[in-house]
Amino acid sequence: MTIEDKVKQVFAEEEGREKNPNFQNLRDFYQAMKKAGLVVRQEYTLPPVDTIGRSFHQSSEVANKEEERK
Repeated sequence: MTIEDKVKQVFAEEEGREKNPNFQNLRDFYQAMKKAGLVVRQEYTLPPVDTIGRSFHQSSEVANKEEERK
């Protein structure tokens, strides 16, 4: 599937969504809540978990220290 086909598919899905009464009701509800000030972006105080970079960084530090010893 080409990028052009994917874009056409997304546009077709959006047009279908606009005609769906459930989607319209949900969108209207969301807009009303936003207008009332009840929609707030959630802020997280915890840093994101680094599962790849930290281990790579630590292993590269160990490798660098071993090379310095030689």
